[in-house]
Parts: sequence; C-alpha cells; structure tokens
Amino acid sequence: MRRSRRTVLIVVGAVVGVLALVAVGGVVFVQRTLAFGEAPTFDTTVVGGAPEGAECRQVTGAAGGVAVEILDLGADEVYLADGDDPISRDEFAETSVRFPQTRNSERFLLFDSTCFYRTYSAPADCTGAGCFEIREFYDHTWVTLSGISGQACVPDPEGCDGDVVAPGYVSVTIIDKCQDLTWSGPTINVLRDGRGNEYVMHATATGEPDLDRPTLPEGWGLEVRTIGEPLELNPRGAGGHCYFPILRDDTLQSYHQFRYDGPAWSPEDLASR
Repeated sequence: MRRSRRTVLIVVGAVVGVLALVAVGGVVFVQRTLAFGEAPTFDTTVVGGAPEGAECRQVTGAAGGVAVEILDLGADEVYLADGDDPISRDEFAETSVRFPQTRNSERFLLFDSTCFYRTYSAPADCTGAGCFEIREFYDHTWVTLSGISGQACVPDPEGCDGDVVAPGYVSVTIIDKCQDLTWSGPTINVLRDGRGNEYVMHATATGEPDLDRPTLPEGWGLEVRTIGEPLELNPRGAGGHCYFPILRDDTLQSYHQFRYDGPAWSPEDLASR
C-alpha cells in the first residue's frame, strides 16, 4: 500500500511529538530527583546522643580519614562503605555509579572520634544489629548513614548548585544522622554567622583547613579557637530525629553547627541571615 507524503509526515510528526514528551518527562524526572525538600523546623533544646550500651561504629580513628560514600538522589540518603564487605577507596574510584546515585564528594575528616549509633530510620529503642540498615550496591556492603531532610543557600538560592558553592555564599543541608562527634583540640576551626550561631569545621577537600581562601557571606567569619576540653557534638530534634545543620563554603570545607542562637531552628530564620 502506497502512503501519501502527508500521511508519512503526520506519522513522523507524531513520533517526534512522543519522543519530545518522553524527553520532557525525563528532564522533569531528573529535576524532581535532584531537588531536595525544604529544610525542617526542629527543637534545638532536645539533645540526642548514643544510648548507654549502644554499639558504636567508627568509634575512633576518624581524623585524617577519607569518607567513601554514595549519595542517593532518589531516596535522599547517604550510604557509607561499611559492613562485612566495604568497598576500598581505590576500587570505588574505578566503579561506575548509576543515577540516581552519585559519589558523595570526597572529604578528609577533621574530628578525632565518632560514634555512629543507629541508622536514622531505625527505632530509637533499637538494639544491636537492628540499629543499622545494611545495603548492597556494586557488589559491596554499605550502611545507611543519614537522611537528607532539606537544603538551603545563604544569602539566597542563586549561589548554590549541588556541590558547587559560589563565592560569598554557604550551602546548608539538614541531615538526619544519629552520630556523636568529638574534637579533642587543643584547637578547632570555627565559622561564625554574626548572629550567635557557630559551626565547627569537620572536613575539607584537601585534608588541610584553610581560613584565608573562603569568600563568606557579609558578616560571617572564620577563626581558630583554643578549647580547654574536648568538644562533643550531639544531634538535635524530637521524635527520634537526629538533626545536624551542615554548612559548606566555596572551597568545599564543611562545618557542623554546634551553637544555636535560639530554641528552634527554622528555614525562615535562616533566610534572614
């Protein structure tokens, strides 16, 4: 049967239209996958921490270590190489990670000890192995380390795009991570926002803190501070949550908030900084 040119054009147009819709749908899917939710409001006076007798993973030896992690943009979770068969740093560098998973940025850790005492989604009264969710990806085992509860950017959203933070900005990520951290001192590196909130540097991209190179928002500052006793940092939030605000500057140095200017943390308060 002979088809007219008009019929062929209609068919081709329909196919192109379907492909365009599929492409648009794919773009929308990717955009939705990449977008984190609005940061939650939480009570900063409710201090968490490892229950007595809890099993601690990564108890010591954190300083100078390198975190090998997967960021799952679909589940909004971070997985750490752990369990019976964790992947090595060298093998991970050669592994092809599939979307919506991606490599979390490699960071050299600055705290001196840590107690990761449960996966955030496990019951607060869990015991033993029931406190840790072990997953298998890329023929190796991983523990579900944290949930990503929301993101923001200071002083406005224009300066943050994934791992990239523009000069004059800091990115803010609220993680749900049931972990205690300790800095032994005698010095720590402290980021200040000029409003009473303070953040301790916990990781860098190079292994060496740099207080001169970051370009911070107006009114913010960095300093080396001497401490007379170890700084122990515990998560905040009620209802079994383990919230930490994590900040990152334009040199990819990262900070845990350890001092709060009020009894509640909210994205509205953050927007006014």
